[in-house]
Amino acid sequence: MLCSMEHAEMSLPLADADVRPALRARVRKAHAREPDTVLLDELGVCRGAVRVDLAVVNGLFHGFEIKSDRDTLRRLEGQVGVYNKVLDRATLVAGERHLDDAMAIVPDWWGILRIEGSRSSGPVFKMVRRGRRNPGRDPRALVEMLWADEAIALLEARNLARGVRGKPRNVLWDRVCEHLKLEEIATAVRNHLKATAGHRGSPR
Repeated sequence: MLCSMEHAEMSLPLADADVRPALRARVRKAHAREPDTVLLDELGVCRGAVRVDLAVVNGLFHGFEIKSDRDTLRRLEGQVGVYNKVLDRATLVAGERHLDDAMAIVPDWWGILRIEGSRSSGPVFKMVRRGRRNPGRDPRALVEMLWADEAIALLEARNLARGVRGKPRNVLWDRVCEHLKLEEIATAVRNHLKATAGHRGSPR
């Protein structure tokens, strides 16, 4: 009886809890010689509308979304819409059960990793499609990832803070978007994520 129970457990489809640590180990190994790279789990974006399963922040902001064979695709379309606004690169990590349907949902600039393996052997990741840079980031969605004091600092560095000190965050974010280029905002967001990696929480 015990052997049959163990066999049943081993044959269960891989779950998120099986995939996540293996994916993190794979990504960490790939960036092991890059001291400027930060890995963040469950990173909230767009005011916490969704959470990126694993984010890699260095010269790019790269997010990984896991859909194991025990997950559903019910939320994927909404998640994709949010990720497309802020990520430089995105990778879908999907089990065989969801792969075809998920690939029909994500844009063609997303990378695709297929999850193989079992509970006993552990997950293995196979490259299905290499990703490209996101062609359509949204500067307003990006700037909303900054704290108010960081937005003020960006403006002060360019002598643009007059009249907005002490104003609500929406006013600060609007001013940043009016005067800064997209890549300047994206760089500030990446620097913010690196600086706060050890003590992330709710935005101030």
